[in-house]
Amino acid sequence: MIRYFLMTLLTILILAGCVPDSDNPLTDPNKEPIDPSILGTWFWADGNETGYIHIGLDEKSKLLKLIMVDFDKDKELEASKFSGHTTSLEGNNYLNLKWVHPLQPDTKGYLCVKYIASSDSLGISLMDSEVVEKAIQNGSLKGNIVKEKWSTSVHITEDQKKLQKFIHLKDKELFPEMNYLQKLKLKN
Repeated sequence: MIRYFLMTLLTILILAGCVPDSDNPLTDPNKEPIDPSILGTWFWADGNETGYIHIGLDEKSKLLKLIMVDFDKDKELEASKFSGHTTSLEGNNYLNLKWVHPLQPDTKGYLCVKYIASSDSLGISLMDSEVVEKAIQNGSLKGNIVKEKWSTSVHITEDQKKLQKFIHLKDKELFPEMNYLQKLKLKN
């Protein structure tokens, strides 16, 4: 099951149309310390597919650097790079991520990803675009929806404080499924 989640995650992120992005992060970068519990290398292995998410700090910007690498059954390598920071709201933790590579012309804002980190695992949940679409359509959240033949792009333009309130009130609906990766522990 984790394999299908991560394959879907990579496909969604690469296509960048199904995960909402926001003009504003949940909090400003460098406002609060980076959560050290997410630093490290996380992985999945299922059948003929393996993947890694490396999360560390960028020395210059003091932001997170996140690199995702996936080897599929044909040993084709896909890599994505993000920059971002962590946010803690009402006991929940989120990543505010911006694409660095490959460039995504349709996604210029922040991706909001909920996470739960422990010493052995990292749970990741992507924002449900349908919940955001409905909120934009009914006027409870500012944003744009662009429907194309094969995809729909959802872009949030709401200000930071109202976005925080929306995320807090709709957290369970916005992040319905948590999928877990294991921490890579190297032997000394």
